[in-house]
Amino acid sequence: MAYNKKAHLRDNIEAIRLMFRLERERRAATPEEQAVLAAYSGFGGIKAVLSPFGKLTDILRWTQSDRELFPLVSELHGVLREGATDEREYKRLVDSVKASTFTAFYTPSEIIGALASSLSEHGVSPHRFLDPSSGTGNFLSAFQPHFYNATAVPEATAYEKDLLTGRILRQLQPGTDVRVQGFEELPPQDNGRFDVAASNIPFGDIRVFDPLMDDGTARRFALGSLHNYFFVKGLDAVREGGIVAFITSQGVMNSAMGTPVRQYLMERARLLSAIRLPNNLFTDYAGTEVGSDLIVLQKDTVSEREYTGLEKAFVEVSTQEDGTTQNEYFERTAAIVHTRGHVGTDPYGKPARVFLHDGGMDAIAADLKWMLDKNLSENLDLDLYLRFSPVRELRELAEVRAESLQERIAQVRALSMPEQQRVATETPEAVVEEPPIVRSEPENPVTQEPLMSLYDLFGFTQEERQAFSTGRKPKRKKKQDTPQLSLFDIVEPLSGQSVPGKGDAIAASPAEKPARTAQPEPAAAPQAPSEEELRERERRRAEEEAARQERMKPRPFTGERLEHYRNGSLVNMDGQIGYLSGMDKGIPVFHPLELPARQQQRAASYIELRDTYHRLYNDEAEHRQENGELRAGLNGLYDGFVRQFGNLNDKKNIDLFRMDADNREILALERYADGKAVKADIFDHPVSYNVNEITHTDDVHEALAASLNKYGEADMEYMESLTDKPQAQLLDELRGRVFYNPLAKRFEIADRFIAGNVVAKAEYIGEYLQTHPDDAESRVSLEALRKAAPVPIPFEELDFNFGERWIPAAVYSRYASWLFDTDVSVRYNASADEYNIRASELSPRIYNQYAVRSETRLFNGVALMRHAIHNTTPNITKTVTDKDGKDIKVRDPEATQLANSKIDEIREGFSDWLMEQSPEFKKKLEDMYNRKFNCFVRPKFDGSHQTFPDLDLKGLGIKDLYPSQKDCIWMLKMNGGGIADHEVGGGKTLIMCVAAYEMKRLGLAHKPLITGLKANIHEIAQTFRTAYPHAKILYPGKEDFTPDRRVEIFNQMKNNDWDAIILSHEQFGMIPQSPEIQRDILQQELDSVEENLEVLHQLGSEVTNAQLKGAEKRKMNLEVKLKELTHEIETRKDDVADFKRMGIDHIFVDESHRFKNLMFTTRHDRVAGLGNSEGSQRALNMLFAIRTIQQRTGKDLGATFLSGTTISNSLTELYLLFKYLRPNELERQGIRSFDAWAAVFARKSIDYEFSVTNEIVQKERFRYFIKVPELASFYSEITDFRTAEDIGIDRPKKNEILHNIAPTPDQQEFIAKLMEFAKTGNATVLGRPPLTEKEEKAKMLIATDYARKMSLDMRLIDPLKYDDDRDNKATHCADMIAQYYNRYAEHKGTQFVFSDLGTYKPDQWNPYSEIKRKLVEDHGIPEDQIRFIQEAKTEKKRKAMIEAMNEGRIRVLFGSTEMLGTGVNAQKRCVAIHHLDAPWRPSDLQQRDGRGIRKGNEVAKLYADNKVDVIIYAVEKSLDSYKFNLLHNKQLFITQLKQNRMGSRTIDEGSMDEKGGMNYSEYVAILSGNTDLLDKARLEKKIAGLEGERKAFQRSKGDSRIRLETLLANQASNSDIIARARQDMADFESRVQYDKDGKKLNPLKIDGVTGSDPKVIAARLHEIEDKERTHGQPVPIGSLYGFEIVVKTDTTVKEGLDFCENRFFVRGTGKLLYNYNNGRLAADPQTACRNFINAFDSIPRLIEKYTRDNADIEKEIPVLKQVVDETWKKEDELKQLKAELATLDRKILLSLKSVDTQEANTEGVTEIRPEPQAPSVAQPAPSMPDSPAVPAASPEPYIHRMPDYMVHAAERKPPVLPAMPKTISIKELMSAGKDKVVIGGIPQPEAGTEKPQDKPKWRMKL
Repeated sequence: MAYNKKAHLRDNIEAIRLMFRLERERRAATPEEQAVLAAYSGFGGIKAVLSPFGKLTDILRWTQSDRELFPLVSELHGVLREGATDEREYKRLVDSVKASTFTAFYTPSEIIGALASSLSEHGVSPHRFLDPSSGTGNFLSAFQPHFYNATAVPEATAYEKDLLTGRILRQLQPGTDVRVQGFEELPPQDNGRFDVAASNIPFGDIRVFDPLMDDGTARRFALGSLHNYFFVKGLDAVREGGIVAFITSQGVMNSAMGTPVRQYLMERARLLSAIRLPNNLFTDYAGTEVGSDLIVLQKDTVSEREYTGLEKAFVEVSTQEDGTTQNEYFERTAAIVHTRGHVGTDPYGKPARVFLHDGGMDAIAADLKWMLDKNLSENLDLDLYLRFSPVRELRELAEVRAESLQERIAQVRALSMPEQQRVATETPEAVVEEPPIVRSEPENPVTQEPLMSLYDLFGFTQEERQAFSTGRKPKRKKKQDTPQLSLFDIVEPLSGQSVPGKGDAIAASPAEKPARTAQPEPAAAPQAPSEEELRERERRRAEEEAARQERMKPRPFTGERLEHYRNGSLVNMDGQIGYLSGMDKGIPVFHPLELPARQQQRAASYIELRDTYHRLYNDEAEHRQENGELRAGLNGLYDGFVRQFGNLNDKKNIDLFRMDADNREILALERYADGKAVKADIFDHPVSYNVNEITHTDDVHEALAASLNKYGEADMEYMESLTDKPQAQLLDELRGRVFYNPLAKRFEIADRFIAGNVVAKAEYIGEYLQTHPDDAESRVSLEALRKAAPVPIPFEELDFNFGERWIPAAVYSRYASWLFDTDVSVRYNASADEYNIRASELSPRIYNQYAVRSETRLFNGVALMRHAIHNTTPNITKTVTDKDGKDIKVRDPEATQLANSKIDEIREGFSDWLMEQSPEFKKKLEDMYNRKFNCFVRPKFDGSHQTFPDLDLKGLGIKDLYPSQKDCIWMLKMNGGGIADHEVGGGKTLIMCVAAYEMKRLGLAHKPLITGLKANIHEIAQTFRTAYPHAKILYPGKEDFTPDRRVEIFNQMKNNDWDAIILSHEQFGMIPQSPEIQRDILQQELDSVEENLEVLHQLGSEVTNAQLKGAEKRKMNLEVKLKELTHEIETRKDDVADFKRMGIDHIFVDESHRFKNLMFTTRHDRVAGLGNSEGSQRALNMLFAIRTIQQRTGKDLGATFLSGTTISNSLTELYLLFKYLRPNELERQGIRSFDAWAAVFARKSIDYEFSVTNEIVQKERFRYFIKVPELASFYSEITDFRTAEDIGIDRPKKNEILHNIAPTPDQQEFIAKLMEFAKTGNATVLGRPPLTEKEEKAKMLIATDYARKMSLDMRLIDPLKYDDDRDNKATHCADMIAQYYNRYAEHKGTQFVFSDLGTYKPDQWNPYSEIKRKLVEDHGIPEDQIRFIQEAKTEKKRKAMIEAMNEGRIRVLFGSTEMLGTGVNAQKRCVAIHHLDAPWRPSDLQQRDGRGIRKGNEVAKLYADNKVDVIIYAVEKSLDSYKFNLLHNKQLFITQLKQNRMGSRTIDEGSMDEKGGMNYSEYVAILSGNTDLLDKARLEKKIAGLEGERKAFQRSKGDSRIRLETLLANQASNSDIIARARQDMADFESRVQYDKDGKKLNPLKIDGVTGSDPKVIAARLHEIEDKERTHGQPVPIGSLYGFEIVVKTDTTVKEGLDFCENRFFVRGTGKLLYNYNNGRLAADPQTACRNFINAFDSIPRLIEKYTRDNADIEKEIPVLKQVVDETWKKEDELKQLKAELATLDRKILLSLKSVDTQEANTEGVTEIRPEPQAPSVAQPAPSMPDSPAVPAASPEPYIHRMPDYMVHAAERKPPVLPAMPKTISIKELMSAGKDKVVIGGIPQPEAGTEKPQDKPKWRMKL
């Protein structure tokens, strides 16, 4: 039976409607109603409920197949709205429906019945049953007949998280404990309670929040996914011997990531059965095919048994020969219910085995039960199940002997069947008991008060617990006379009881101990006591014991509840020492402790010291004022404690202090220097705020800095007090540095005033001066701002993207209305970053011209415009038939390409439309842009005046800092942070150290923190100590940052006033971040995801199920993270100081590019090169820390990023920099997300190429960046960028050498295999297993990686198959190294060799060791002079290796970019750098070259012409040279942007990246030896430039043509009007009559008036004026001299009302209308009547006006005609370039075909014929827009001969290098006009030159 969506939806609606009615009526369901409720099956597979709903027109956005469900979904919403109490509940119900579409797949009752029956038949009749994901209770219904109810009433508990389903379940199962909540809400007391837990559990990588599970690696891992969590939690819930039987997805057993969880399950349970169910199990119930498994476990933590073979197999997964990933269990068993199977794909498109069953549900259930019966008979331990049963009779039965399992099952049945009638007479309390054996608890046992033991409260380690529980202290001095006992020997007390047993004896006082422990009396006693004395002694002892027990009882705490008290805090109440619990409740509980007198006194002193410390810290932090009284008290208490008990950190004190929850913070009140305890700074001065403020200075600049720190402004009075100088003198000395800001009414420093948005500032001050013209200081300020303002960018030079958020939505509305020829409304929702587009009607352009039709959908113009404005691509699918005849949906490449072409047309049309608008409109848009983006000015920071007190230049060995360093430090001091983007070797370390100290000294920062790479952090700390010998620095080493000492370090940070804290990146990541800050940031991300999800729901048919699931998954995971943070905030008990409380207020981040992987939200989920939008935890922690500082200051920045590679690979990294440092400025620009930023500055490219299966695939990436100058300005405003040349570093120059190497025979053979792999995807041709499910989507990345390995050395691919070759890269490199070694032997010149592939590994072959072997064996270089950086395992060894390199004892050093590219200052003798491979990022290449090309290279400077040779090894027909050139070009763009000197407003980044490798066509072209790609790129660049020029010409020409046509039309119209007016004038003059005085007579005739009385005529005219309505048409009312008199009604709308006005005209014979007084009548009758005769006087003026207009037109027409007739002069040049490009494309195409079809023959001739292609498989290449046509095949055969080095490969000899290689500059050759760079392959001759004789030839026939 096929899945019927309509029927299921109808059943669901009726069930929901009935449920609401039953709830309203508060009654149980009848049997008939139970059947209606039971038909509810959830909404799994009914995606239509996700479609937009609200009004009838929403149906247009539904898929065609779902539209038939629209009425039912409408009815569903009506039922939900009627049943909901309010709008909020309605929304919850709708969300419930939508969420269930992903998870609600109900299990057929036959399957559950088979499971329940099989367990029951094997003796498992549950008394307490749990269904953790119940749905509508199918599992409950199936198991209820099998419940054990002979002697007790059974208990059933069901969890259902879905709101609707849970409420229906309550109606279906009225006797069941139904809990409408998630399984994670299972209370701790229910753990270990249930006999059986059975369900069909949910599946998904969705995090679960459960604090009780966050212990143990496997349990914590299980929280990351629903399915794993349910299994672990299910085992917790069942008691020992209990059964867990879950149906779940195949991912539980097949996932390699789930191995730790499966291992954990097998450690705690027996595997009873695992059966794979058929994929069509849920087809009839949910309309979906999905693989699922039944897994049955029996909890067993008491028996110490070995794993069975199948249990071991259950844990393991492996990739099989068919490419699928399978659990080893199924490879060893046949436990798969199926009748047939094949290899297909899973729901995620990965290879998977698909099993189907053709027998129907009953047959599936029968097969399942047969397998399950077999497994239970073999594996079930029924005695274990019975032994721990809550039913006494069943426990007793386990003690009765049984010979076999069948006999035991019979005993269970016999016990159950005869006594069923006892249920009604026996109470469950009388029969049901907990088993006498202690039940196995989960990993989080639950005890009564107190909820935690003393060990937990006091932070004891496990070793200490074990030692203390035995009553022995580890490694203590033997002191038997008067043992000093400490309290941490106390074992865990019970609520309301004293410590029993041994604890009593330990806690007793020495005087009591003999009596308490009943030790024998001494032998020398004079006489035994009498019986009466003994009785009296015993009575007193009993009274004392009773009083002691009463005194030791826990009781409410009545003392002062201080802010720092928490659970476990030691307190002194009424002279008694104890600890607190229940702090989260109303009244805390005081638990007394029995202490010896000495310990009592020690504890009381400690408590008083601790409380005083907290009072002092909190008081000063709150009031920011020193509290001398409390500080004196704290010092007195501390000194007194030390005198009496010793230092706080003495071991005898630590033992006591560790009992207190606050102990670590108090222990940090001491720090040790040279082995001596030193008081923390808080004893001397406040540490919660800065007290270091200067009181006097003669330097006005320093006074200015102090003023900025204290007041945030240039406070002149304060500066006067500091300098003792009057304000006039101050202003004079600070002229040009301080300006008056009249708006703020204060003086501001130039670096701030003439900075930022100067355009807005100038406008505001200009308006101010209009009302205050005498303010001279403000006028000076205004002039300074105007001079500094950027030059406005004219409209013609602006680049516009369709969808930029700053452009008003009304502009988009106008464009859309023009484009679609109908009214279109475009509105922008800023909070959701979403445009909504609505058309008033579907015009033909929307429905036809801009529409794309797929098989089932119509994407009309509005839908495509929505994608265009968001720069996204529609997901268009089609249905195809797979090899099994099954219909599947795949992406429709042709329809998608057509849609993208129309989207591009819409986007590009917007810019063209803008160019055609009026000058006023353009000017307005230009002004808006310049105000928004082109308004920033970077201050010219000049730090030359700084003197840097306390800086030890002599110790550093330098005379002074670089000017660039001073400027950068000044910028950081003024801005409060920024970016120090200095090239390698520019002294960033010293900038960081000096800036941190200066900020601290001037009070600009209180506690600066420096964080850097682990490899560099020691050098940073050493530099700081050298620069400032007396500075107080906290630099914890690796040994100091162990888990035990970490909290102590954090408290040291908090309690001391450090000049700098220096941590590695890893150590910084361990600092706890403020949970409140984390919660706020994650809440913002969650809000963004929820808004995107709402938008996806609104889009309806345009959204795929996968997109919705992805958004829902991220939403749920963020919700769980927020729950975890909320729980952490509410239950925070530890004493760890988080980042917010440490007082750190500035962070210096060295090598900041390591934190670029920051989370962001984007719609562009299919765009390459964006990285992981989820981000890394490291980057997220950095964001939390910086946001903490920014929230405290209310400003941007708050941190300094230092790196020579802030932009390491792509300009998209700029957004993340701005997100870190400039959130407020981004908000001002309206940029609230990555998509909004990309809409302004980036342009997405969509390329089409053939995939490995010969299908057209789409590849998207942000390749082009526009508005680059403004982007550069935004970056440079907070950045100090300096190249080595800018800094003036005395360092050698780089001399690049491209060393070409011909491929070896093995490489030639492997190149052919690589091309075959790239074409077919068959990985076995490479000698490796087939691609796995994860590798399938990364074929080209794998191909690229293999090509890189092949180029370096074939043995990287297979060290056993391939041997050394005398002509490989290793040999060439060894020869080159040896030449440099010998050439600079006298000066001990050193060399660096870089390779990120094949790095050194001591236990296997690698290129490092191979080159070293060649150098030693072939060239005689001593082995100890060749080293690998990987050999330096410690920092000490690393430093020694660098030192040996500088001394020349090590001459050659190998390493990777990661280990050798940073933090290695071994440049002293470097003469050469060798690149064996090309890194992925330009920044990596910079870092590599910077090892030798840096200051301090003495040998290169003195003996190598101040140059370092950089040798790039490139194997021909490999990717080497191509990658190096890409890096070179990309670095060029990045450098230009950083320098803010972009010569272009648009740049192209290229198309090769680390994540995706290369595209197929380029890859095959390069490997085939075709190196015309660079020529092609150069041609395309020229063509693009010329086409842009032609486009501008054509646009101008088009404007002129339109203007000419308009003028010609106007001229003709004017001439016609002139002719008609002249005719009317002639007629009038021939008819007019005059009186004797020469006055024109007025024989006016008005219809309806007889006679010529002016009063009567005027009255009639006024009557017409008031009443006539002509609706805009002239209506005749009379005549004059044969001309008609007409009236016309004009209607206008004012304030919503219609106003009508009649006007009068004379109509000529040419239909022209003439009027006098604008057609309005005068009140005077005579004047009113002469209105018409006077109208004829306007005819001469009219003729004159139009004649004059025609004269002006006559002057303009010839110029316009000349422009229109002009042809573009470069048309021939463009045609020639396009012809060359077409020829080149043809050439590349032929080479690609040769790759597919070449066959070797004895003559070296390859005949290529087109391969036959099946129409259903191969698709023709689509024609790309604006792409040149490929020329037709020539009738002449193309001859192409195999190269000599391939034909005679065996005869080649190794290279001979008698002299140094010739220097080649890649940069110069790239920029040369005609010279061609040879990058692998065969040099191609220039056009017009004769071909060399030795050029290889191929012959190719088509």
